Amino acid sequence: MAPAGPTTRPLPAGPLGADGLSVTHFRTDLAGVLAAESGTGRPRDVVVLALDGIGYRVARDGWPSAHTVLRRSVWPTTTATSWLSQTTGVDVATHGVPGVVFRATAGAGLVNAFSYPGEDLVPPLTTVFHDATRLGYTPVAVLGDMETCPGRWRDAVLAGAHQLTGHRFYTPAPGPYQQRPPHELVALLRAAVRAGLAEPRRRPRLLWCYVEIDRHLHHHGYDAHTLAVLTGLERLACDLADDGAVVLAHADHGLVPTTPDHELAELLRASCVEQRCEMGGAGRTRWLYPPAGAVDRVADRLRARLPTSVRLHHADEVFATTGTSRARHRVGELVLTALGERFIVDPGYRYEHGSSLADEVDTPLASWGL
Repeated sequence: MAPAGPTTRPLPAGPLGADGLSVTHFRTDLAGVLAAESGTGRPRDVVVLALDGIGYRVARDGWPSAHTVLRRSVWPTTTATSWLSQTTGVDVATHGVPGVVFRATAGAGLVNAFSYPGEDLVPPLTTVFHDATRLGYTPVAVLGDMETCPGRWRDAVLAGAHQLTGHRFYTPAPGPYQQRPPHELVALLRAAVRAGLAEPRRRPRLLWCYVEIDRHLHHHGYDAHTLAVLTGLERLACDLADDGAVVLAHADHGLVPTTPDHELAELLRASCVEQRCEMGGAGRTRWLYPPAGAVDRVADRLRARLPTSVRLHHADEVFATTGTSRARHRVGELVLTALGERFIVDPGYRYEHGSSLADEVDTPLASWGL
């Protein structure tokens, strides 16, 4: 069976398509840019900055010289779901990665999407990098901070790309994490782009580079550091455009303020112990795997005690139930999502994502040089 993937088709409006499309449309957006460049007879290099955690509003305000359109993230709004949907062009039901922690195989233990090595994680899928090759481009992916994710998920996101390592931004190694100043981060990104474009230009290059600003945002939000990095990234994008490249920037989700709710955390912990449940998910969306016959009992217990800022669903209500929905078969029967600021959250986190508030869902697709 041939790997699945959308065909190239004309963009619906403007160089990047209309506002409000799903991030799954990124593959078509990018293929349209590459096809248009190929048709000129002198195609330019295309550089794509993949920025983890940047919401639409902060990008729009931080990049005044860019043409920025709104893209809506897939749900749950997590790194694992969104980047895979963007490079493959398929939704969560199709690629089957519903979040970070879930059961890859029915009846088996929980896995972490970022480290799971199993070939069963995703079906055969093509990506934007296969499109680039077909359209006459050399596809290069600077792994950047994705070097810390050595499993099958990363392989699927970057399938078809020549991978370039040795350029980390927010995940330096070895040793404990230390925040680099914005000017140093932007200098590292410039160096990574130069390295990706350094090989002799036999064909135009598609260079995709991953920067996990999310690691900073969880602790500090969209602060002065973040704004300085975005300003530096725009200067880099303008310089690249002045040198004759097309530059795009896209993101996977935004973040919202999230306060730890210790009573909720204790309720979920006690329920899992008493009812022999496991809990998966990520961030502001979690799911429970009650034992057979215990779903209603666990749901009733939770409904009686959950705060009004947390919504409880049966999984069939929020995940597609068709036979082709790989995601539905991997999540637990009960799904909890945060509607407000209070939820369970990792220690030290002040901002989180995973739910469906506008600032989590709304992401940018920006361009310079088009």
